[in-house]
Amino acid sequence: MKNTSATLPFDALTCGYILIPKKLLMTSLNQRDKDLSYLEAFLIVLTKVNYMDANICIRGRHLICKRGESYLSFTSWAELFKWKRGKTRRFFEKMEKDNMIRVIKTSLTNISCIQVVDYDLWTNKLTDEWTKRKSKNDDLFNQFWNEFHEVTQTPKREIGAARRAWNKLSAKEKKLAIENVYSYYMGLNDIRFTKRAHSYLRDQSFLNEEIY
Repeated sequence: MKNTSATLPFDALTCGYILIPKKLLMTSLNQRDKDLSYLEAFLIVLTKVNYMDANICIRGRHLICKRGESYLSFTSWAELFKWKRGKTRRFFEKMEKDNMIRVIKTSLTNISCIQVVDYDLWTNKLTDEWTKRKSKNDDLFNQFWNEFHEVTQTPKREIGAARRAWNKLSAKEKKLAIENVYSYYMGLNDIRFTKRAHSYLRDQSFLNEEIY
């Protein structure tokens, strides 16, 4: 994994995201029959480091394990990966060289802190941005839903189908879908054939020629 950015470990975070529950990911990785790849091992690291700061006790000494960190020993990591300790050390050396993690030495013998670089970019920042986008999208859909039924005076039915059709539209199409409800309705020759909201979106009736 080659480092191509001054702020990110590598350019994988520039091509969008998917959300995978940690438990599902861990179950899948634990069921593998073959050796883990380095990428899969790194995914395990992401699932094992702390999601939030926590107090821990190691050999009677109390420490704060911060968000994005873990105090698991190399032996414990080797057991998780089902690797020998030598391969485990080479993996962490590679990840540190590629700026994926930092290995921070501690005053405890044979105990190091593993810290994921830019952990917020893998988790919290993503969640916050996704939540904001989802909230904005929901607000626009609600605006469309209310506008469409206020203008057409039709029953509010099949909202699930309407949401699915809405989510397939581009930002520009969503804007036109809201703006052109009145023009679409006024362009009908017979209002008895007014479409349901989901059909209006699915068929992109907001682009009808009579509107322009």
